[in-house]
Amino acid sequence: MRLRTLLSVFAIASGVVCAEFFIQPGFWITLYGASADMQAKFLFRLLAALFGGMAVMAWSGRTSEPSPARRAMIRGLISANALIGVLAISAAVTGVYNAFAWAPAVSFLWFAAALFRADSSERRSSLTRRTALASRF
Repeated sequence: MRLRTLLSVFAIASGVVCAEFFIQPGFWITLYGASADMQAKFLFRLLAALFGGMAVMAWSGRTSEPSPARRAMIRGLISANALIGVLAISAAVTGVYNAFAWAPAVSFLWFAAALFRADSSERRSSLTRRTALASRF
C-alpha cells in the first residue's frame, strides 16, 4: 500500500477512534470489561485527544514530499502504534481487558508494520533514484 493511502486510512481510523472515545467513553470502557468510573472516562477522553492529534498529523502529512520532517512523523506514528499494540496485547494476556483487547492490538500492530514497510519502500526507491541520478554525471 502506498504511504499516502496508508496515512489517509490511518487518519480516518484515528479520527473515528477520537470521536468515539470522546463522545461515549463509557461504552468503550465497559465493552473491554472494565468499569466506567469518572477517572476512566477522563483517561479515555485524554486518549481521544491523542488520537485526534495523530489523525490531523497523518492527514496533513499524507501529501507531503519525502523529507526529514515527514520521516520523523512516520517514525513517531510507527512507534506509537507499536507501543499501543504491545500494551493492548499485555492487557488481553493479563486479563486487564477481555478478549476485545485483541482487535485493537492487531490493528495497531498492523498499522505499525504497514507504515514501517511503506516508509522503508519509499526510502529505498528514493535512494535508487538518487543513485541513478548521480551515476548520470
